[in-house]
Amino acid sequence: MRLEVTRDVVNDLWPLCRSGEASADSRTLVDTYLAQDSNFARTLQESERLTQALPPFRLSAGAERRLLDDARERARLKMLVIGGAIALTGFLLIVALGGLLLLRSGVL
Repeated sequence: MRLEVTRDVVNDLWPLCRSGEASADSRTLVDTYLAQDSNFARTLQESERLTQALPPFRLSAGAERRLLDDARERARLKMLVIGGAIALTGFLLIVALGGLLLLRSGVL
């Protein structure tokens, strides 16, 4: 089975090729595709040029630490909400089953 190489595949591999992290086979695949689609090759080169023109975005160590701490706190709160929802669902299920059993036994 032969797979078709699409622009999406080349677009995904492009950053790896530019950074030198792609395998030789991946670089060959990208180079071959771009040789056949010069418009897309120009688009990728223009995006590379625009990216290099932007100043690098750097966070101070303190700002990076605060962002990490905030993300951890949000993740912790999400886990508490999910755990609470699971516990509440379990409790309601037990109550419902208990009520059903009481109804079937004729107590209620």
